Formats: sequence, structure tokens, C-alpha cells
Amino acid sequence: MRHVETLTSALRALDHEYGGGACRDACVALLNWASPLLDAGSASRVLHRLQVAIADLHNLAGWASFDMGLLESAHLHFGRAMGLARASGNCALEANIHYRMGRVHLHYELAEDALASFRRGLPVARASGSTLAMSILHANEAWALAKLGAERQALRQFACAEDEFARARTEDAPPWARFFDLADLVSIGGMVHTELARTCDVRYARSAIPLLTRAISSGGEDAARSQSFRLAALAMNYLVRNEPEQALEVGEQAIAVSGPIRSARTRDRMRPLKQEAARMRGNEAADRLASSLGKFMTSSQGAA
Repeated sequence: MRHVETLTSALRALDHEYGGGACRDACVALLNWASPLLDAGSASRVLHRLQVAIADLHNLAGWASFDMGLLESAHLHFGRAMGLARASGNCALEANIHYRMGRVHLHYELAEDALASFRRGLPVARASGSTLAMSILHANEAWALAKLGAERQALRQFACAEDEFARARTEDAPPWARFFDLADLVSIGGMVHTELARTCDVRYARSAIPLLTRAISSGGEDAARSQSFRLAALAMNYLVRNEPEQALEVGEQAIAVSGPIRSARTRDRMRPLKQEAARMRGNEAADRLASSLGKFMTSSQGAA
């Protein structure tokens, strides 16, 4: 059991730094070995811990599958993770699975479905007593609301996330939530303002830029995928503000960071940026950015 927990932690670190392709196969192999342990007739306390450990491993396998664009596999693993989390009575893990399922919907532009997932997770997170879980869900709820153009609600929910994060600093976070640090919170704030710039008022691009810049400057070297997403969003805001030279500089950084990452999502996140650059056809910097993005998105690494 401790072996499963330790390996899951190591695999999660690989996913965070190098993308789902760096850990998914190992997750599946570990699940094939560990899952039969659930039928071994362990004592109730041991069984409970084992259920949580294997639920968390399924949670990671689902996330890695999603990162690789393997949607059917992702839903299968998340479903199994949810069943085990509920069987173990671990509300914090159940809330985290709701968050991750919501992020799948959000990535595929299903903002209403994402919002429903985040809101299903909120009472579960509240029952767990984890303000960090509440902060994660409220921040992502704000992101979904911003995609829907619900300006006031998005800003209000993100303010709730900030308050909860401030209270959560003394919490001993479970491994599946430990990734969510101040850089992640600020980054989502930048994403909220980026979406509001596209759905409500371009003036939000002005406020998105310092938020994303702050997140990028505070993000560690072990968060390459997150840095790629932040840089792509920052470049988008420069395009929205009609600053293609700045967008080109930042966009090329995003491509450079993304190169070694084994993640389909890095490619997907570049697509709106390429479309925005293409709208400025005839501008030298925008044309260079669109060309560079096109090459990246069709390369073997970008599509991995």
C-alpha cells in the first residue's frame, strides 16, 4: 500500500513536469498490479487506505489520459476513482475528482458542463473541511463563468477562491491537491481575465497580463506544462491588445517550453493563439507567430 502511494507521488511529479505521456503507461501498469489487492480481504482500516490509494492512482491515470487526448480512457479512470473515493468516504479526494472532470469539460469548451462539475464538488469539499479544496473549485468555477461571459459572477467566485486560499495556507494538503500553490491561483486569475477579455470587454487583457506575468515568474522549473499554458495565454492577451511583437516574443517562449512536454493539451492550448495571430495576417510579427505555431502543432513532439 505504501508502495502504491510512493509510486503515485513520483508519477504525479513526472506528469506535472513532463506531461501525461511521461507517466500514463506506468500508472496503468501499477493499477494492473495494485487493483487485485482490493479483493485480498484486508482489515477494514487497511482496506480504507488501499481504496484511497488506488482511487488516487486512477485519478492520476485519468488526468494523464486527458492530457494525452485519450478522452474515453480519462472518463473510465475518473469513474473508477470516484467509486473508490466514495466507498472510502474520502470527501477531499471525491471533490478533487469533480474538479478534474470539470477541467476536462473546460478544455473542450463545454463551460456549462464544467461549471456543473465544479459546483457538484463544492458541497463535497465543504464536507471534507478543506478550504484548499474549496479554493481550487471556486477558482475553476470562476474560469468557467468567465468563458460564459458571466463577468460579475466570475469575479465574485475568484475573490472567494482567494479568501479560501489565504485561510488554507496552514493546511496539510493531501497529495492530489498539493500542486495548487500561489502561482496556480494567480495563473487561474489570469485565465479568468483572459476569458473576460474575449467574452466581455477587451480591457480585461490589460489586467490579465500582470497576473500571468506574476504566475510565470513564480512558477518553478518543475511546472513546464503550466508555464506553457501561462505563456500561451499571455501571448493571446498581447494579441488582443494589438501588440504582436510582444506576442511573438512570448509565443516563442511558449513553444520552446512546450517542446519536451508529452502532452496533447499544450498543442490544443496553442490553437486559439494561432487563430488570433492569423486574424492579423499581413503583420510581420503575427505572421511569424502563426507560422511557428503551425510548425509546432504539426511536429511529433507537439502532437505527442
